[in-house]
Amino acid sequence: MSENNMASPMKVNNDSQGEIQNDTLVTCSQPASTITPQQSISNKRSLPDSPDNLPATLKQKTRQLRRRGNSMGDLTEIDNPKKAASIRKSVADRVLEALSSPEVLNTIIPILSKQISDTLEPIIEAEVKKCVAEEIQPLLQKLDCQSSIVETQKQQLIKQFIQLSSLQRTTQDQITSNNEREKEINFLYNRVALLENRLEIQEQYSRRTSLRFNNVAIPADRIQGAKIVHPVDTDSIILDICNNKLGLDIGIGDIGRSHVIGKLKQGRSQVIVRFISYRTRQLVYSNKKALKGDPNGTFITENLTHFRTNLVKQLATLKYNNKINACWTTDGRIFVKVNANSQKRIINNLDDISDLESDIQQLEERTNTNNSDGM
Repeated sequence: MSENNMASPMKVNNDSQGEIQNDTLVTCSQPASTITPQQSISNKRSLPDSPDNLPATLKQKTRQLRRRGNSMGDLTEIDNPKKAASIRKSVADRVLEALSSPEVLNTIIPILSKQISDTLEPIIEAEVKKCVAEEIQPLLQKLDCQSSIVETQKQQLIKQFIQLSSLQRTTQDQITSNNEREKEINFLYNRVALLENRLEIQEQYSRRTSLRFNNVAIPADRIQGAKIVHPVDTDSIILDICNNKLGLDIGIGDIGRSHVIGKLKQGRSQVIVRFISYRTRQLVYSNKKALKGDPNGTFITENLTHFRTNLVKQLATLKYNNKINACWTTDGRIFVKVNANSQKRIINNLDDISDLESDIQQLEERTNTNNSDGM
């Protein structure tokens, strides 16, 4: 401040003439009058608006305004808002034009990028870490919880797997044991079936000398409800049938034992007879056709076992339905013929009857097909 105050008198003395002229140009729009140096010197203190009359600080501001006026135009334009805005716009355009040049951009952009990167990188890194921590921490806790659950379930699965393996081994052992038992059962079943068949054959063989006389008239007590009057002389009844109806000559010595079997129906019943010899039995059985048309309906059959009797009943049903031509028994064996020209077949069990029915069905289908083709 002191330096400016000390320099101001000197500048006033040296530049007084120029300043007076400039002040005249700035503050007055009238033509300047011709003033001699002596007059200017003598009159400069008398002007109230002279810069020399201003304080030192105001003098400096005035000089600055003069310098700006020399470079930017008339100082009066400063007080005009439109002119000032135009000046500012011109300066801004020049600055933008300078900044838009490739040289400036290539120089400024790397610097700005580095400054921005150095400034933002720690902030972004901190924010990212914060966000990641906020988002990941619950997930990590949940993951730890899930890991604990998975580990528990894993241990349970291991225990169950061990139990399952043990059960599988036990099951496999049971399967092996069951297979062995099944084989043993099948063996025993086949053996039982074989023994039953042998027993059946043996039982039927024991009846080789026996015959059954069916629909034989038996004395009955009608007063007591048509009950059999015991004892019944079945030997005499059988001898009468054999000698009188069959025309044979046999005596009481040919009969080992005879008795009534079954219930009495309409005064008739079955009589089972065991002959002394197979030859006598066969002689009587071979002449059974002589009883055909008997008034009492008497007929003779072999004394079959219960199993073979059921087989004969099924064949009798087939014959009644015209499925087979004939069936008969010889020495306990059962024979059947499907038609008059077919070969006889032996029936030993129920499977043989099933095969017979299947063959009959196929034969009927072929017959129907041939008949339809012939039409």
